[in-house]
Amino acid sequence: MLRLQQLVILILFLFLSPTSIASVGKVTKQTGPAEIQRNKKSLESKLEVPIEMNDTFITARSKAELTFEDATKVNVTEQSKLVIDDFVYDNKKGAGKLAMRVALGTVRYASGQIAKTNPQNVGIKTPTATIAVRGTDFSMTVDELGRSLVMLLPSCDNKGCVTGVIQVSNDAGSVTLDVAYQATLVSSIDSMPSQPTIVNIDQSNINNLLIISPPKEIEKEDTKTAVKNVLDYNALDVDLLKYVDLDKNALEDYKELDIDLLASNFLFNFLDMVGNQLNVDVLSTESRLLPNFNPAAGWTYFYNDDKTKINLCQRTAHTACIRASVDEDKTINIDQLGIELTQMINRGGKSIISIQQSN
Repeated sequence: MLRLQQLVILILFLFLSPTSIASVGKVTKQTGPAEIQRNKKSLESKLEVPIEMNDTFITARSKAELTFEDATKVNVTEQSKLVIDDFVYDNKKGAGKLAMRVALGTVRYASGQIAKTNPQNVGIKTPTATIAVRGTDFSMTVDELGRSLVMLLPSCDNKGCVTGVIQVSNDAGSVTLDVAYQATLVSSIDSMPSQPTIVNIDQSNINNLLIISPPKEIEKEDTKTAVKNVLDYNALDVDLLKYVDLDKNALEDYKELDIDLLASNFLFNFLDMVGNQLNVDVLSTESRLLPNFNPAAGWTYFYNDDKTKINLCQRTAHTACIRASVDEDKTINIDQLGIELTQMINRGGKSIISIQQSN
């Protein structure tokens, strides 16, 4: 009898342990090594491993699928980072709430029961945008600067395909995507999402390459939006008569004793001022030629004598160098001892140079 009681207590302990209670989903597909960061610890991800609230899921050279308790599915591509902020689900009522953030890489979201029952309780975020879900599929691609490309995708099963609706918003405004393969680019938290544009793309190509080379349709729309913002300014809208200079007494706030002539800096260095301006000009030029250039990653560069070509090098245990014309659009991928780095020249492009070095 005592043994039976002990067995019952053990079974109850297993079922009511924090691990089983805290689980909100599990890993249902995985192609290679991945990591779960939980309570400041790093755990190896495997098939059927439980996912908990506040977990951070990170992939390297692998893909994974996470399935949540309400049948929400999230596909995470290579070199991506997903944070599960909140998940509560009542299976009997089919209601709950879900919140997650895509910090880096490409993630595809497919709605589960929560989005169908309580769509207002689903919050998906990137560093620059918030996506309101109305029961549908969509993808998010986020680069190192937080720029986000959000694309609405059709939801397909053996009965056919349907397309839902999502709203992409931030501090500057919002846009609605309601047509399959519509996409918007959100460059920063305080810049308006670009106007929705239908992208001609195969779903198998929705991955991190969209960071290096965004769809041409999106680039064109982003350029048009920038030009429109400039042309929207109308100088005639300014009310030049609103302020009358003669209405103000220029002497009413003037007190001679308030001025401390000794506080003025008469020794400013004019050469420092000129040098700073030159540095700004140089940095502006390099920003256009080498967008997102990061010297901390080991990148260095130098020009030839007439500055028509640039030599771009990456130094770790080995040194790899590429020479290219300053007028070319190229993308350089270098893999040194398993460390992958990517650098664009000008706008990047389909011309991709890849170097792999190993011991």
